[in-house]
Amino acid sequence: MIKALVLAGDGINCEQEMAFAARKAGFETDIVHVNDLILKKFSQSDLQKTYKALFMPGGFSFGDHLGSGRVLALKLTKGLNWNLEEYSNQGGIVLGVCNGFQALIAMGAFGKKVSITHNIQNKFLNRWAGLKKTKSENVFLKNMNDMYLPIRHGEGRLLFDPSVDVCNNADFKVTLQYDEDVNGSTERIAGLTNANGRIFGLMPHPEAAVRKTQNPEWTASPETAGEEEVGMMFFRNAFKEASCL
Repeated sequence: MIKALVLAGDGINCEQEMAFAARKAGFETDIVHVNDLILKKFSQSDLQKTYKALFMPGGFSFGDHLGSGRVLALKLTKGLNWNLEEYSNQGGIVLGVCNGFQALIAMGAFGKKVSITHNIQNKFLNRWAGLKKTKSENVFLKNMNDMYLPIRHGEGRLLFDPSVDVCNNADFKVTLQYDEDVNGSTERIAGLTNANGRIFGLMPHPEAAVRKTQNPEWTASPETAGEEEVGMMFFRNAFKEASCL
């Protein structure tokens, strides 16, 4: 039995889709509100012993007060005293999607010189986008190629301190880039991975692309209706990695 924790919280709205994809990949999943974790005093040690994977879904956690993902990040770091870098070094794997990615950035999972802000268009984007996988690997993207995934965010523009070399950095690796300049993000970056390749944050939504019929172009090949879409591979790779621990 390989268990995964899917975070829920006020304003998080993709936990069911995330749990569905994780279960389909083989995980036993628990969807737990972060406030309940705090009430239970669910420690770093509890997380390590109970769950092989942590999934942080998208949405607008806690109304994005103080900034996107910041209240959730504070609850995890101050309310629970979780250190996800330590969790990953001990074998845990972490996926943060959209708001989950924003929270990972606020937690410092990719260093302290990266931030995320409003799209350059200053409006919410809801579309599918082409993505290029870089040469930098992580446990979620093994044996995968370039892909097409949905995006839905108002604050997905990644910015870095001028001193940061995004191509060669000790704190993070760029693992996904948009095919085009979608939101003004530096170097068209769509996803970052921590140094050990076990914490992955991205703005596109793989959990919303697990069935071919979710892809707006599927009707061009109706014979594929029963097949899986590319997002499912994220979760199958995660399960394969967790199974090896």
